[in-house]
Amino acid sequence: MEDILQGIELFNNCDFFEAHDFFEDLWFESNLIDKKFYQSLVHISVGSFHLISGNYFGTVSQFEKFVKKIEYYLPEYKNINTEKLKLEILVLLNDLKENKRKFNPINFWNLIPKIEIIK
Repeated sequence: MEDILQGIELFNNCDFFEAHDFFEDLWFESNLIDKKFYQSLVHISVGSFHLISGNYFGTVSQFEKFVKKIEYYLPEYKNINTEKLKLEILVLLNDLKENKRKFNPINFWNLIPKIEIIK
């Protein structure tokens, strides 16, 4: 668990590019059971980076990949509230899709969820 905490801290501090790199390393080193879990964290990190960079299509694509892969790890995994994280991303995805024509990334930054650790 302590390995993942550094990546969670990077993500929760909005350092999405570094979080992506961190989770990608865990993904490459992980066993088969954990691979999709770490891939999902890569997707949410990359999607969040695309969002703050103003890349609508990259954001939607990565968040949709996150939603598909995290399904295997609900409702919690490695002390992360994966169900809550998935639901928050689904709300954000819905808002993005409803506002596609008037997409302004600044309006969505505060909707990027935090990764919540379950104690």
